[in-house]
Formats: sequence, structure tokens, C-alpha cells
Amino acid sequence: MIKRQYSGNERRARNYIWNAAGRYDFEPSFLAFSPDGSPDMYYNLVIGLAYKWLDMEAIQEFIKRYSASRSAEEFDDLFWLGLENCVYEKEIGERPVLEKLRREKAEAWFQSSADMSRQQMEMQSMTVYEQQMIRWSEVLGRFCHTGKRSLALAGRLLFSGSLDAEGAVREMTGILLDFFRTDISRLKEGGERKGILSGLSLPGLPWKAPRQRLFLRTGDGRGDLDTNVRLGHTLNRRVRLPSGEDLDFVRAAFGEPSLPEREMTALEADCCRDLHVACRLHVTDGVRKEQGRGAFGELSGILKRAADQEKANRRFVSDNALLIHESIRELSARLDLLFAEYFRRMPERGRSGSLIPEKAYRLKVFRDPSVFYREGALTERNAEVTLLLDASMSRMNVQEIIASEAYIMAESLEKIHIPVRVLTFRTIRGITVLESLKSTKEKTCDRILRFFSGGWNRDGLAFRALLSLLDAERGEKEQLLIVLTDACPNDDMPALMDPSGRALKEYEGVTAVSDTEKAVHDLRKAGIRTAAVFFGSVSHLENVQQIYGKEYVRIRKLNRIADAAQDLIRMTLQEMTLQI
Repeated sequence: MIKRQYSGNERRARNYIWNAAGRYDFEPSFLAFSPDGSPDMYYNLVIGLAYKWLDMEAIQEFIKRYSASRSAEEFDDLFWLGLENCVYEKEIGERPVLEKLRREKAEAWFQSSADMSRQQMEMQSMTVYEQQMIRWSEVLGRFCHTGKRSLALAGRLLFSGSLDAEGAVREMTGILLDFFRTDISRLKEGGERKGILSGLSLPGLPWKAPRQRLFLRTGDGRGDLDTNVRLGHTLNRRVRLPSGEDLDFVRAAFGEPSLPEREMTALEADCCRDLHVACRLHVTDGVRKEQGRGAFGELSGILKRAADQEKANRRFVSDNALLIHESIRELSARLDLLFAEYFRRMPERGRSGSLIPEKAYRLKVFRDPSVFYREGALTERNAEVTLLLDASMSRMNVQEIIASEAYIMAESLEKIHIPVRVLTFRTIRGITVLESLKSTKEKTCDRILRFFSGGWNRDGLAFRALLSLLDAERGEKEQLLIVLTDACPNDDMPALMDPSGRALKEYEGVTAVSDTEKAVHDLRKAGIRTAAVFFGSVSHLENVQQIYGKEYVRIRKLNRIADAAQDLIRMTLQEMTLQI
């Protein structure tokens, strides 16, 4: 069995669960985290006690039944609120300290609610928020003024300690039917997602903003609380190395290579070493050849879903045109001031300032007084920005958001005449694909809306390839690299395998994060200022901090991008050595 590797916060959350359950032979289906990314001790104990007292297979089967519902996250929170009371009543006789921990949890909840910003409130399910307030008010003996329906729901969520798993499922089934008009028997179970582009947003469905949640799903492939999808590996598996057929497939799906064969061979020789020795690279501008007989099979599905996602991205931009145009206007104005502050002004000739020795003769001979240099009004913005978008399947629930973020940033930079390129990266069949959605020569940002997700992400290899590509083009320009990421590198091609092709160490967890951290270090050492826009799970905050240090910002809502992008670019500019 392959041993999984976790970040510190994930590891502590699991330890709470395993300690409460009294055993360590299972992978928890849920983890609980506070908004700051730290594990929620009390609720992780509750999860562990559920494993101790209840048949979790029955609980998980029930959860799967509503996982396809658009209210699944809300139902998770309410179900666990019911289970909390159930396992509390079961355990309190054996563990009296639980009463103290429960009161501390209630007090902490009210404290965090008092400190909550308006934006954080907007990310809450108000039904869940109200039920939590009722529950923790009762624990502290406080009066909670609310409506009759909410009090009735709160009463139903006080699952009795006498219930077993089947009883808890019956109670929740009745709650969903009575209060949410959701008949579990009529819901289709959320099946396992298959294919490299599975789970793309379907055209016509309104976008639902991510909200702040307590519980993270793990290991079921359906996404965690921060809209990430977690990809798992098959245990004790044999690995198939990328073949010529796989390269042909990638060319047909993502476009012909944009580099000559000789340069591509040199790039692979330079980058596909150490942990990446079995991998391949493909760099493309996204220009596909016509399919002679028409695409079929898996390729046909990729092309169709990519086209569908482009339509969804454009519809999202159209539906949110006012917000997006205002964000571009605001961000471009802020960046204009910012670059003027950090880059020196271009000199111009004048009648005062620093004498130009080679022009001094003109003063006497031609009576020309303009032989001095002085600081001009125009700023020499000797910089170039690269936006790198994680296009792996873990981003499939936020594709429109990522496309819009990149579109806003690129348009804002173009408005102030800063050259910007936009690239995506993903790994398919062991081949890491770097695809260009905008070159620095293109003034329009329209192609960015072709962004779609699918496959895995081998961040370390993608960054090494990008280092070679940017280093070859940089000239005298300052290079800024901004990565839009969930800080969770994870690839199907392992980091280490035995001579027979069996995976020994997966490219995930500590191994992948450390490799990516080293790649970012190499980028910065080469003079490429690298920072991240983090839009992902709270459990990955440690990853983004390890990989990027302080040079990252976290964006939770689209209307905060102007503030976040300004702060991020200011951080990178402060590291530069250009004289103002």
C-alpha cells in the first residue's frame, strides 16, 4: 500500500479523528477546518466519534445519495450538526471532558461570528449559520430569538444518542423531505467522475459562488469545501510510460507543438530529470489541425467539452459584465500608479537638469539650450508579466472564475501597456502540456476565455519548463510570473517507480510540494519574480506558504481581485532592484 503524505494541518485533523475513534485503520471521509485553515479540534473529534459509534459505510452511502444535489454542501453541514448531538450523548458517559470541549466550541463559534466580515457573512449558508447559532446558544444556556420554522428544524437536528446509523439516516431523510422538499429516493447518486475533463460546468446552469464551510470531503472525487476536486491514485499500480500514440493524442486535443523538434528535445533533456525522468513535455499555442475523418472517442469528448466550457466562460463574463468591467477599470488605474512608483521615468531633453556632454557644443554653436536631461513625464515600464493558470481537473468547479480572474488581470495590464502572456498547464497521460492562451504580441485577451480544466498537475515540471522558456525570451525586461493555483500539485505519473514499472512514491503531498518549492526557488534565483493567486482549500494554505513564502494572496470572491492583484504585484515590485 502506498503511504499518503499530508500537510501539517491535514495530519493534525486526521490525528484528532483517529484518536477519538480509537483506531487508525481508515481514511476519514470528512475533515473539519476553521476559516483560518487550522483544524477544528471539536468537530474532528465528532467525526472520530462517529466512526467509533456508527456504521460509517451506511452514513457515507447516504451522503453519496445527495452528493449530486446543488445543496449537497449545505446538507453536509446540517447532517453533521445532527450527528454531533447523537455522538455527544453516546460518548459523554465515557468522556465527561466532552462537555467542557463542547462549551469551548460554542464560545469559539460566537467569537468567530463576532469577528466575521461582511464578505465572510456573504459566503455562509444562512440556514446553516442560523442552526449553528441555535445549537451553540443552547449549549451556553443563551436565549436565541428566531422563527418557528428554524426552531422546528433545530429540534429535529437534535439526533438522539439512542440512534444507530440507520436511524440517523432516517431522521435526515425526513428533514430533507420536510424542510427542503428533497426526496432522497428520487435523487440520482453522484457517480464517480471519469475522464480527464469530467465534471465540467454544464452550459445553462447558473454559477454558484463558493461559500465558507466547516467540513471538507476527502477521497470521494466530488470536491471539497473550497471547490477543489481531489484526485486519487490506484494503490499498488503499474505505470504506463507515455508513448508516441499519447503524444499524437495530446497534439490533436491541445494543438500542434509551437517549438521546433530540436528545441523540444533539448527542453525535455533539460527538464525531464530526477523526479520527472519518465515524463514528457508539450508546448503549444493551441492551434489544432483539422481532424480528417472527424474526432472520435475520448478525443471527441475533450473537444466538445472544451467548446462547451468556452461558451460557459463567455456567458459568465457576459452575465457579470458590469462587475468585470469595473474591476478592469479599477485595477488598471491602480497598476498605472503602482508601476509609475516603482519604475524610473524616461529622461527627456530640457533647458535644465543634467548636462549631456556630447550635446554641449550645441549651446554655443546653435544657441540651443536643450542640452540637459531631466526626468520626463513618461515611465519606462521595462517589465513583462506571465500569468500561469493551473488547468488540472482539481479546478473543474471554478473554471469560469479562473478564466475571469485571468481576463481581468490581463486586460488591466494591457490597458497600461505592460506586455502580458497567459499560459495554462496540465498533465495528460504523463505529458505536461503548456498551452498559450495569449502571447505578449497579442493585444486582445479574448482567447483567455478558452480556458478549461482536465487532467493532473505536475507543477514542478511545468515551472522548470517555463523557466527555460522565459529565460530564452527575457532580454533586459524584468519578468513577473503570477500563478493562479490551488497549491496542490498531484500527478498520475509517480515520482519514483521500480524497474518493473510499479509506483513506489506518488507525485503528491510532501514530495510534490517540496519539488514545486524548489522549482519556484530556481525561478526566483534566475530573476523571475514569482508569486501566486491562491483560490483553493484552506487545508492547502500550508502548501502555498511553503511554496511561495509571503508572495501570495488569497482571493475568495471575484470583486476582490483588484485589491488582491494590486497587493500581489506590489510585493513583487518591492523585490526589484530597479532605481526609481
